[in-house]
Amino acid sequence: MTINNTWAYNMHDREFKSAQFLIRGLVEVASRGGNFLLNVGPQPDGVIQPEFQDRLRAIGEWLSVNGESIYETTYGPVQGMASVRTTAKNNRVFIHVFDWPSSALDVDGLQAKVISAHLLTSGQALKFRQTEAKLQIDLPAHAPDPNVSTIAVNIL
Repeated sequence: MTINNTWAYNMHDREFKSAQFLIRGLVEVASRGGNFLLNVGPQPDGVIQPEFQDRLRAIGEWLSVNGESIYETTYGPVQGMASVRTTAKNNRVFIHVFDWPSSALDVDGLQAKVISAHLLTSGQALKFRQTEAKLQIDLPAHAPDPNVSTIAVNIL
């Protein structure tokens, strides 16, 4: 993916993708088991333009909190939900919430037994209920991260 619309430096291309769009692209690719390659076209003097630097720093800041949910993970067990992407590692499923719900988060299709859930940003434990068909997680009123909020779910 490019940060703007060009694979090389182009001083006239000012259509920069937002940090949120790029972070969500990273999560989308990881949730399907892929690797995300983000193109950075340096200026002729080798300098990375400030708009690219800002977005790369934002991605790095997000990863400093949520990196566990991306690095060394594989595709998630839940696919096809409009506002949620999942990744997995060992006995953990990471639920990435793009659109924070106004009530509890319902996740369909998670077969493994959940033993705990918490927010990656704060470590705050989250109450949950699980049936054969659905996992329902009680969430705080507001998303902890405006880009993508991540819930770590420990499973058996």
